[in-house]
Amino acid sequence: MTGVPGVGKSTVVKTAFKQAEEKGIDVNFDLVNFGDMMLKTAEKEGLVKHRDEMRQLPVEQQHSIQKHAAAEIRKMADSGDVILDTHASIETPNGFIPGMPEWVLREMKPDVIVVLESRPEDVNKFRKKDLGDDFRRREVDNIEGIERHQSVNRSIAMAYSVFTGTPIKLIWKPEGTLPRAAEELLGVLSA
Repeated sequence: MTGVPGVGKSTVVKTAFKQAEEKGIDVNFDLVNFGDMMLKTAEKEGLVKHRDEMRQLPVEQQHSIQKHAAAEIRKMADSGDVILDTHASIETPNGFIPGMPEWVLREMKPDVIVVLESRPEDVNKFRKKDLGDDFRRREVDNIEGIERHQSVNRSIAMAYSVFTGTPIKLIWKPEGTLPRAAEELLGVLSA
């Protein structure tokens, strides 16, 4: 499950789980946040205090952290189904880097890549709501940047698909359409 920061990835997944429970549909997945797994590694190494600081690290350090997190998540996936909440790309001071480089994709072996998108204005509203969280340090009021990032994500998701042969599902979630977006995801999970 990918999308720009603040688009609502975790919220859509949790809503899909709730819908499944209400409908009696068995979707036995663990929700794992790739950034949280990376943060644990980065904190242990004394590199960051906040999750959003990781994108400021040198690329080599980010790669090392990604590799470690991917191996840990693969272990989890070996014992059950996992939905990985992650970013297709990460904007760094030096440009965009893939959230799942080839070594992560090889380790993960995804069944489907879901790209969640929304109107940039809506993402900006969602991000402003997140500013109250101590662990979130998100850029707001950069509509053009959000639009550009979503475009980069589409391109990178296609590259992921070419590399792995994995299908891509694009889910559109403008403000006010959370139930419909979750239902679309539920359709992917129960297929």
